[in-house]
Amino acid sequence: MPPRYSASLRGLLTWMFLLLQSIFILVFLFFFSHGYILEGNLDRYPAFQDVNVIVILGVGFLFVFLRKYGFSGVAFNFLMTAVGLQWAIILDAFLFNKDGVVPTIGMTSLTTGLMSIFPVLISSGVILGKVNPLQLIIMTIIELPIFVANRYIMTKYLMMNDHISMMYAHIFGAYFGMAVSWPLVPPLPGNEASKQYEIPETLSELFSMLGALFMWMFWPSYNSVLLKDHMQKQHAIFNTYFTLAVSTVVVFAASALFNRKGKFKMMQVRNAMLAGGVAVGFSAHMVQYPWITMTIGLLAGLISTAGLTCMQDTLRIVTIVHDTCGVNYTFGVPGLLGALAYALIILVADYGLFGFPIYQALVGVGCILLTLTLSLVGGLLTGFLLKCKLLKPPKEWHYFHDQPYWEFAHVEYHL
Repeated sequence: MPPRYSASLRGLLTWMFLLLQSIFILVFLFFFSHGYILEGNLDRYPAFQDVNVIVILGVGFLFVFLRKYGFSGVAFNFLMTAVGLQWAIILDAFLFNKDGVVPTIGMTSLTTGLMSIFPVLISSGVILGKVNPLQLIIMTIIELPIFVANRYIMTKYLMMNDHISMMYAHIFGAYFGMAVSWPLVPPLPGNEASKQYEIPETLSELFSMLGALFMWMFWPSYNSVLLKDHMQKQHAIFNTYFTLAVSTVVVFAASALFNRKGKFKMMQVRNAMLAGGVAVGFSAHMVQYPWITMTIGLLAGLISTAGLTCMQDTLRIVTIVHDTCGVNYTFGVPGLLGALAYALIILVADYGLFGFPIYQALVGVGCILLTLTLSLVGGLLTGFLLKCKLLKPPKEWHYFHDQPYWEFAHVEYHL
């Protein structure tokens, strides 16, 4: 019988976090302008706050569905956001810097940095409950440069704008996380403790649904905040809202259809109802007729619910990947659907890059392949790195439980 104590992270975690934060402070001191740039009297701040709610509150509560992993689900998400925001702004400032100008910080850079964290949080949903906070921060430090490089290649060489390049975050985050999980985590936890704790309860499901509702409410801002044209922004907001409504209705219908007793399943509803917003982010700004994006929402909701119902366990057996949160069918597959729909809409439209819609559609497909390649290769390398014993990865009997990381004054646990 293996020992049931958990490895202490006190020394390694403390000094690594302090060193990392000190480096960030020094970078901002020596390489950034000592003033903030004023952009339109902070007119983007409300939309930035909406994205803030999605990233911190929405994703944080979405990850509390495990009955013994509530503290960690919320707090570790917040920790990755705090570290990742600083790191993303630094990476974005240097990689996208033009003419060697001293980087400055404004509302645009703050918003872009916050949105760049989203794929990292999506990736963490795949390995939720199976890694310690030190491993999560290491993953954040590695994944962000690869994602920013992915965006840089799209904007610099494939002529994609900032908005479209950011929408590939869903695909990148989902498949980076699945690639990390493959070498890092046993695909089918056989320990009785892990089986016992990898289940929700009524209260944890309710809080998780609350997070999904926050994300649902503010998703139109996520799909429009980087757009500069007023008409495109308006189209993105309206189309996203209608698409989310359609995907929600379809999810309830499909959840009842796939259940032998005709009942709804909360896991399917809270995850799949976001699929429409993920899928429509690529094309919402360019479509004038709501029925088109509503059709995308219908397909996204149906595919996501079917995947979570019929394919989640099959995927675990076939690909040997343990996806705790069902990220593949919440963000990955809907993201692929949206990217393909974007290429198809360009193909049948009357405009295109240099008058060649076929070329622009092929570029869209090329961006999918680029994103999948970088995410899968980068994720695999990161997964092997995170197995290092120096990082003290948790044992299987400590999966999905807060006890190894948090102090509970009112209860004494014996694991």
